[in-house]
Amino acid sequence: LKKEGNIILQIGKNFGQLHQSVFLEEIYSIIDGPPPEINLSNEKNNGLIISKLINDKLVSSVHDISSGGMILALAEMTFKSGYGIKINKPKNLSNLMEYYFSEDQGRYLIEIEASHLNKILKILNENNIFSELIGTVQKNYFEILGELKISINDLYKVNNTWYNNY
Repeated sequence: LKKEGNIILQIGKNFGQLHQSVFLEEIYSIIDGPPPEINLSNEKNNGLIISKLINDKLVSSVHDISSGGMILALAEMTFKSGYGIKINKPKNLSNLMEYYFSEDQGRYLIEIEASHLNKILKILNENNIFSELIGTVQKNYFEILGELKISINDLYKVNNTWYNNY
């Protein structure tokens, strides 16, 4: 993360895919179920748009969403930046676990300046790329509105000491 007040957008659709996820394996010891659906066309289109936005210097940072889902990708974005994030609650999914921990394919998080939002949304719409406003960059805290607020220093310590404590 680069700047307080910047916007975080998700590129690619979240279908709530939890089967074969790190979440189900670690929390419930469930390893059954189908893997995430792969749509190579969507993955290619999303990747090409991310590349275009980078080349056009419209993004401040980018992170893929993979193992652990969106919540882990957002946490990883805070670890080395010194910035936190304020995450909005989803409007379309009722299951928060599916929303935050799903491992649907072909998704990215991009950090953008607010002044670039309309231009980026126009590019995404012209290319039929799904996007969703996830939150904003803030100082000091990793926050899910109404659910969780932890200092980024504490989050970093938990992430980097759990294994040794285990």
